[in-house]
Amino acid sequence: MESLALDPGGYAGSYKLIGGRPSLDLVNTISWPHTERRHDWLAIPANVTAWLEAVGLPTTSITEAELPVLYQIRSAVADMLYPLAHGETPSSSVTKRFNRHLTRAQSRLYIDPVDLSWAWQPPTAARDLLHPVVIDAADLITEGDRSRLKHCPSCDWIFEDQTRNGRRRWCDMADCGSRAKAHSYYHRTKS
Repeated sequence: MESLALDPGGYAGSYKLIGGRPSLDLVNTISWPHTERRHDWLAIPANVTAWLEAVGLPTTSITEAELPVLYQIRSAVADMLYPLAHGETPSSSVTKRFNRHLTRAQSRLYIDPVDLSWAWQPPTAARDLLHPVVIDAADLITEGDRSRLKHCPSCDWIFEDQTRNGRRRWCDMADCGSRAKAHSYYHRTKS
């Protein structure tokens, strides 16, 4: 799995699309969430544009002033998906907040008269760029196999386990999996 070419700022890590769907990859734009090592990959407007392009969403120039609304959407999606990945249920207040974003996102969908498929109205604001991700999260929550929604025990990134046997354990075997195996080996062989 290759790293996405995002500017890390002063951070020493890398970012990969490991979630299996855009809503999970959006949540994972925070490395080491809930720790003092936390790093926000979308802190730079150019990274937002690169991320949108990488997940196949429309892109536009993002300004610093538009970042907070994107963070609000990411937070609402994360607050719904993190509990599910940990085998818990999001609170009703979290669900209400997510539903406000979902209502806005749904209002931009229409049926294309040419091919009778779902289509999106062109974005008119930065928040519109993430509306497909909100719909993706809603689909995962309501129609996806939530038992396949998991978290990495090392870095806490979340992912949809798309393996046949449903036993994927790490966000990325090359990173967290290797680190955990090396740590385990060290402790087993330590005299």
